[in-house]
Amino acid sequence: MNVAIYCGSAFGNKDIYKEQTIKLAKKLALNNINIVYGGSKQGLMGIISNESLKQNNRVIGVITYDLASKELENMDITSIYKVETINQRKAKMEELSDAFIALPGGYGTFDEIFDVISSAQIGHHQKPSVFFNINGYYDKLIEFLYSCVENGFIAQRFVDMLIVSDDIDEIIEKIKTYKAPKAKWEK
Repeated sequence: MNVAIYCGSAFGNKDIYKEQTIKLAKKLALNNINIVYGGSKQGLMGIISNESLKQNNRVIGVITYDLASKELENMDITSIYKVETINQRKAKMEELSDAFIALPGGYGTFDEIFDVISSAQIGHHQKPSVFFNINGYYDKLIEFLYSCVENGFIAQRFVDMLIVSDDIDEIIEKIKTYKAPKAKWEK
C-alpha cells in the first residue's frame, strides 16, 4: 500500500509537529505502508522521507523540475518522478497512492488534500483522505467544513467521509477499513 503524505516544507513552530511526523513514519513502516510525497528535503517533507528511509520503508517522490533545480530534491529517496507542473505532480501522487494524509502545512498542503477530496466527492476515486490533526491544527478547518454543511454547500457525507484524528493507530485502522460514500452525482 502507498499513502500520499501532504505536509509543510516548513517545520512549524512547535516540536510536536516534528515528533509526530517521525512517529507517523515509524508506524507506517511497521504496517508495510510506503509513502508517496512531494520529493523535497525541506521541513516536514524532509522529516517524513528521511525517517521513512531509516525505517527501511519505500519512499517515492514526485517533484517539479523547477523545484528540483532549486536544490530542494531529496536525493536519497527510493525513487523520484519529475514533472513539469504542480498539477502534474498532484495527478501523479494521486495515481500512485491508495490513501492521502495531510499533516500540518500551508497552501500547498491544503491544495493537495482538497484536490483529492474534491475528486472523491465526484466519484473519481474511492480512496480515504485524512487530516492528521497534530496539536489540533485542523480543528478550525473541520469546524468550517461543518459550517459549509449547515449552509447547504457541502453534503454531510462528504465531511463525514474525512478521517480526522491525532491518533496514528486510529488513522491506519480507518484507512484499512475505509468505505467511500456514494458519489455526489450518483443516483
